[in-house]
Amino acid sequence: MNKNHAVNTNEFSFWYGNFQALKGLTFNITANRITALIGPSGCGKSTYLKCLNRINERGTEVSHNGSIQIFGEDIYHPQVALPELRKQVGMVFQKPNPLPLSIYENVLFGAKTHLKTLKRSALDEMVESSLKRVGLWDDLKTQLNRSALTLSLEKQQRLCIARLLPLKPKLLLLDEPCSALDPAGIEAIEILVKDLKKDYSIIIVTHSMSQAKRVSDETIFMYMGELVEMSSTKSLFETPKEARTAAYIEGRFG
Repeated sequence: MNKNHAVNTNEFSFWYGNFQALKGLTFNITANRITALIGPSGCGKSTYLKCLNRINERGTEVSHNGSIQIFGEDIYHPQVALPELRKQVGMVFQKPNPLPLSIYENVLFGAKTHLKTLKRSALDEMVESSLKRVGLWDDLKTQLNRSALTLSLEKQQRLCIARLLPLKPKLLLLDEPCSALDPAGIEAIEILVKDLKKDYSIIIVTHSMSQAKRVSDETIFMYMGELVEMSSTKSLFETPKEARTAAYIEGRFG
């Protein structure tokens, strides 16, 4: 395991029942960088993302071959505890999904679920540090009892990221995190994501080529469940090696 790698994926295939969604994926994702997953709808981007914290196993018949390691740990090893894995691998979805609770309780929801009993002072510190990290503290520090559902969509999405931070995740997964936002909200989340890479390894699924170019360091292009090409974002967009990559980023299909 290279210490610079957040994720090592080796000959990994994945099935929902009889449908093969991922086909022999092999690539490494660098730590403390933003890696974009691009490709047409149905190409396996979100499936791969959900394999990383195994949330696509809930209530579904699934199977896999090959391996995925996150910071050297085989996430499909029989002894892996899924709650512990999901502490380490946090996920933010397309549509902000704050809970119908106060801002304060939203930030602490995961911590109260996964961590041992904490003193009120420790909980208060978690809330303050998490909201500061996502740029919400100054705006919301006097409104912590306010319902999270009353926030703007952009602030809801920031809050959903803040909710992950008390668990000290190693990897953040962002599945189309800006798809429900207006241009100002998109810009705000992109600025936040770029700032977060100082402390986290980040994988972002996006249909926006311009967003992938703006925020990511590396880009993976997938098609029909397969890896087509992976390289630095600059190289992939300026000098793609594969004809399918060039066709996709130029808008000729997908």
